[in-house]
Amino acid sequence: MSEHPQAPDAPRPSRPPRRLPTWLAVLALLLAGAVFAQWLRTPGAGHRASRAGSATPASNSASGSRALDIRVRDSVSGRALDSHLVVIARGAEARVHDLGITTRGGRVAALNEGRYELIVSAPGYDSLSTRVEIDAAPVLPLTVWLSPSMPSEALDLLALKAAACAQCAVFSGHVYDRSGRPVAGAQVRSSQGARTTADGEGYFEFSAQLPRALARDNEALPATVEITVSAKGYRSQRLTGLPLLNDSRHLIVDLEAGGGSTVVIDRSHVQLRARQREDQQRPRSAADALQAESDAATQEDAALDPARPASVATAQRLAAQAVSVPVPSSIRVGTNCSGRSCSGVSVYGFEDYVGRGLDEEWIPSWDADSLAAGAVAYRSYAAYYVAHPVNSRYDICNSTSCQAFNADSVSATVAAAAATRGVLLTRDGKTAAFSEYSSENNAWDSPSDGLSCVNNDLSCGNGRNGSPRNNWPCLSDEVGRNRGCFGHGRGMSQWGTQRWAANHGRDWRWIANHYFNNNNSPGGMRNAFLANEGGGGPGGGAIVLDSFESGVGRFASAPTASGSTTGVSTASLAQQDCATRKNGSCSLRVLLKDDPTVATAWAVRLLSGGGTPANNVELVRDGGKVGFWVYTGASGLSASLSIDDSDGTERAISRAIPSGQWTWLEWSLGDAAQWNAWAGASNGTIDAASVRLDAVWFLREQTSYDVNLYLDDVQILH
Repeated sequence: MSEHPQAPDAPRPSRPPRRLPTWLAVLALLLAGAVFAQWLRTPGAGHRASRAGSATPASNSASGSRALDIRVRDSVSGRALDSHLVVIARGAEARVHDLGITTRGGRVAALNEGRYELIVSAPGYDSLSTRVEIDAAPVLPLTVWLSPSMPSEALDLLALKAAACAQCAVFSGHVYDRSGRPVAGAQVRSSQGARTTADGEGYFEFSAQLPRALARDNEALPATVEITVSAKGYRSQRLTGLPLLNDSRHLIVDLEAGGGSTVVIDRSHVQLRARQREDQQRPRSAADALQAESDAATQEDAALDPARPASVATAQRLAAQAVSVPVPSSIRVGTNCSGRSCSGVSVYGFEDYVGRGLDEEWIPSWDADSLAAGAVAYRSYAAYYVAHPVNSRYDICNSTSCQAFNADSVSATVAAAAATRGVLLTRDGKTAAFSEYSSENNAWDSPSDGLSCVNNDLSCGNGRNGSPRNNWPCLSDEVGRNRGCFGHGRGMSQWGTQRWAANHGRDWRWIANHYFNNNNSPGGMRNAFLANEGGGGPGGGAIVLDSFESGVGRFASAPTASGSTTGVSTASLAQQDCATRKNGSCSLRVLLKDDPTVATAWAVRLLSGGGTPANNVELVRDGGKVGFWVYTGASGLSASLSIDDSDGTERAISRAIPSGQWTWLEWSLGDAAQWNAWAGASNGTIDAASVRLDAVWFLREQTSYDVNLYLDDVQILH
């Protein structure tokens, strides 16, 4: 984020320079002051993406400003990144006074109290957008973790190395100082005797041995190993309780400068800590426990209640058809937390968060379908908190008072998150469900296991899950019989997912549906259904409007043909592509290129039938739906539709497009909540008995990178 240093002073010329008249110098100073004052008053001044070269942190000298410490790092390796930062003021009081550079990957922003949007990008990385609110609360240091645009295979290759050994765990990692510089030569040793030295990039790698007895027991907790990292001039760091897995784990280790005692960090899995010490059984303060109960209680209106016919109809609709629910693009994670009180904030791409955090809640050696089912619950829980943040500074905490998270990554859980990318649970077909889970949900408290059962209604009995007092009806779950309750009894049983997958061959969809909707027999809070499922689709009765098998069909217009398109250049195109498709042999490739002459968000109106209603098929409003399959490798995209109605053109609400998977998106013509007024005398409701498709829309914040999308099987349902 730094620019070139200033050149050294030139040699003094042989003759003295001419002096300006005094009145000209005074006038120049007055003009400069006026221009600077106007810059501060101009709203756009707070939107700058600075590459200022100051090596001094920004001060609070500007009236009313607060200092926000920002660092940018690679989410895979942890290295500090030179990045491009845009801070946008959102509100009348918000103002950016300075964006001073500190170290590589670091800035200090001087901001007034108010709301801001931060957009962070770096060449070769997916950009991230997040929100920041400066208020009376302490300002917490912010670290933004960018994901490489090209996924790394390093973790998977090390996992193959571990698998080839059969009894091996492979650990790799990077060692840095607090400023983000690699600590070359750092010494790494394990409690099993392995030793290695970090290279010039701070990278290390070594293997450890698994006990043979545990390797074949899918009910056993993993054995553990300790790792100590030391370097001259730094405090040593010891990581205790790291699970030994026949897999690969990557660590990011930040050392503190100086001497003194070794820093000891307990990295035991939450399942193991809880069984070793009673006070580690998901510890939380009384206030945090009360807040957790409040979070659960607020969901009562989302429960299926026969006395509320609308809730019954919603559950029936979700059980009968695939739905799409927006997935957040990023998440703000409170770090260094005691309960829900945290002293730092890390921002991750949302799917990156799921892949890196799942191993902290699910044991990575568990069956792949157990991990995939866990990924769905973990993702939904996080998405709920993005919409209902813990506080103004972060969405969710990284402790067990929310859900456990750490920046490390394990190959198996990263793969489970990728296999279910974007799949959420929903109770209303519009938003992510509050997807609770706990270790062991069997409704029987063993008198001898020493584990903490906090389910206040065990009336369902042994061999069944549930907490009727909390609106979670009883569920037959024989895999948990004679296992003592360990948790609150609501939602998914974590150990139950492993037993269903490993001992009974159930896949992740069956497991998720079992715990959250009783496999299409919902009741109470057990009424959450899968959304954004890659295996979804329009169901029966669909008519394909355009399959793109023989050409571009009705979508023959260029992305910029409509005057409503903004942000992209005329080099953008739409053409048939037979290399990437969902069904059949071909799809429609839409290539979007930024227009460098404007600084606006992308809104691409891809016309159907050239935007002429007569060129499009008639759609029946009552019971009518329109949808399509879409794929993109990019992040931050969403899609919409526009429909020619009798009074103008209505535009649908936008739906997020998950990255890296084919996704079915669908809109109901008769649901007024899915439409907004757009053009003509439109009123936000589709009034005519029959209408026609106007266009498919693609939306994104501005980016300088090219974006490819693939559209397949645009369909109508009557």
